[in-house]
Amino acid sequence: MLYQGAFVAERYTAVGAFIDKAIASGTEGLDPTVAGIITRARDIPAHQLYADEERLAALRTRALSELADADALLLPTTPGHPTLTEVAADPLGANARLGRFTNSTNLFDLAAVAVPSGEVNGLPFGVMLIGPAFTDDRLARIARDLTPPVHLAVVGAHLTGQPLNPQLLSLGARLDRTTTTAPVYRMHALPTTPAKPGLVHVGEGGAAMETEVWHLPAEGLGKLLAALPRPMTLGSVQLSDGTSVPGFLCEPAALENAQDITTYGGWRSYLRS
Repeated sequence: MLYQGAFVAERYTAVGAFIDKAIASGTEGLDPTVAGIITRARDIPAHQLYADEERLAALRTRALSELADADALLLPTTPGHPTLTEVAADPLGANARLGRFTNSTNLFDLAAVAVPSGEVNGLPFGVMLIGPAFTDDRLARIARDLTPPVHLAVVGAHLTGQPLNPQLLSLGARLDRTTTTAPVYRMHALPTTPAKPGLVHVGEGGAAMETEVWHLPAEGLGKLLAALPRPMTLGSVQLSDGTSVPGFLCEPAALENAQDITTYGGWRSYLRS
């Protein structure tokens, strides 16, 4: 109904005269698919619009009834990944297939939120949450729960029981495990307030440092990064199991006069000493 029904006449009302004039004067640059959809709407009879409105009203009533006791409807955002060649060969068909789950939200005046959800067969995949109009906040809250958390390696003042740990908790972080880094780091005590260590990757000559791995919402990691004071940085931290996660590191220039505490094996051991 969105492109092949009478509702497309609204688009002709908006830009039809412009497109007709451009075609008549031989203007280049018009997308032939878009121009074709709009110019065909010129000849749609008025009675078809009323018939389509009646059908749409019945379908919308049924859809809202189905959604009445649901927090949201979860659907794929799109059903596939057409190639440019496939789109060029059948632009209307390809776009209709891509809009299988999205076009109705416009026609039914629904709210929707799209959420990235990883990959399928090496290609990006996403889902969509749909609800009645003006349920955007509710859909966004549900979408937040669907977003995969990110991991963060913590080696100093953000460790459990340390002064900056409440900052992690306020961002929705939860402790995943305690482990160590790969033996490729050195740690220094920085003259900061509160006191914190500076972890730097050195490769050969490094040691394994006690580490907590936390997981938190992706937006939480973004807020943490935005508020991070120098000389602290966020970078890739290699763990003892060979995996790497974002974690706290330090600008090398800040280590010039800082005490090397690598032999303690971690920040808490140094503090206990």
